[in-house]
Parts: sequence; C-alpha cells; structure tokens
Amino acid sequence: MAQTTANLDQQATQQDNSPQRVRAARAYQKTHLTESNEEELLQSYAPVISQMVHRFAPLVRVTVDVDDLKNIASLALIQAAHGYDPGKGMSFESYARMRIRGSILDEIRKSQPLSRTVYSRRKELETTIETLRVELNRQPTEEEIAGHMGIAVSQYRQLLDKLRPVIFVPLHQLLEGEDEFGGSSQERHAADLNQEDPSEQAMRHEMHGLIRDRIGQLNRQQQKVLLLFYYEGLRMKDVAE
Repeated sequence: MAQTTANLDQQATQQDNSPQRVRAARAYQKTHLTESNEEELLQSYAPVISQMVHRFAPLVRVTVDVDDLKNIASLALIQAAHGYDPGKGMSFESYARMRIRGSILDEIRKSQPLSRTVYSRRKELETTIETLRVELNRQPTEEEIAGHMGIAVSQYRQLLDKLRPVIFVPLHQLLEGEDEFGGSSQERHAADLNQEDPSEQAMRHEMHGLIRDRIGQLNRQQQKVLLLFYYEGLRMKDVAE
C-alpha cells in the first residue's frame, strides 16, 4: 500500500485522539496531499477500483460505461483522501472502500429511473431496515426484516429481486451525516462493514437470476457443455470428446 495511505491510517490508529492530535492530523492531510501523492494513491488503489467496478458490472445498464464508473470511483477515492477525518478512528482503507462503493452504486442508481410504485416500495423497505438497525443495534437478518414487514422470507427475496440492489442507500452516507444510531459509534460502523447488508444479499440474488437467464438462452448442447465442465469437473478436452 502506498506511503500516503499508511500515513493517513497512522493518524487514525493513535491511542490519543485528543483535539490537538486530531488538528495535527488534519493539518498533515492538507500539507501532504499533493498531486504526486494523489497519483500514487490512484495507482495503489487501481486494482481495488477495478475489482469493485467489475463486481457491479452485471447490474449496469448499457447507458453506463464501465470506464466512466472507474473514473467516478477514482474521483471518489481522491475525495475520500481529502475528506477523511482521522478523528473518527476509522482506517482510511475502510473509509475509502465505502466511498468508492457508494459512488459506484450512486451512479448506477441514477441510470435507473424509478416508477412511483417502485419508489414507494423502496422507501418502505429502507425505512424497515433502518428502523430495525436502530432497534437491534446491528444489521437485521432477512427473517427479521420479513417478519417486521409481515411477509415470508421468500416474498422478501422476491421483493429484493424486483427492486434491484442498487436502490439502497450506501453505508458511506452514515459517515457523511449524523450517526443514525445516535452519538459516536465507530464500533458499530466497523461491525456493519463485516456483515452482509440487504443490498449485498439482493446483489447475490440478482446475479443468480442473471446467470439463470443467460443459461436459459443457450441451446441444449451448450447447456450440456456447461454442466460437464463446471459441475462434473471434466476438462475441456474430455468435454469435446
């Protein structure tokens, strides 16, 4: 990892987060984040940006260019470096990843205008999730969300498939506004990062649906090749025979 990232992270791992130390870390940020440092940061995070963009690529409509997403993610990284607050105690690595992911989801969301009905369902689901987050002081499970909405888990999953994962508010917005759990909650943010949120679950269901659709478009022989190669474990030479 680049020296710039290490320096930023070092500011957040200091045991003494006194106002004087925080002010000193912010002053370091302003004087050391040069154009050269930004280029170094972009190079070190290039694999991360590429991985995250291609992770969401199957959900992108044709109106969104993958290279544009990479540029948007790169800008989010630079903005994260300038906006990172070492006083919050979170590592720059975690903060940058959330900002990158959030920028990608925001851009994909813009390309998908919502009907009034879909928007209403989205708000209902997001309100339910946020209410449970506050009540439970953690990320709610599928069962808890479905139970709160008075529907079966299977119906909840169907709802996620309809709404698509990109409509959910990314976690990075919690860091940019007031803490929705009330007060300072660095441990809760860290816990959220290690748990799969509903948008991640929905993305998985979406990916499965896309794969099923693509396989369904293949002829019988092509489907058999996939079956033999991926499920039976045969080599392509054996499949050809």
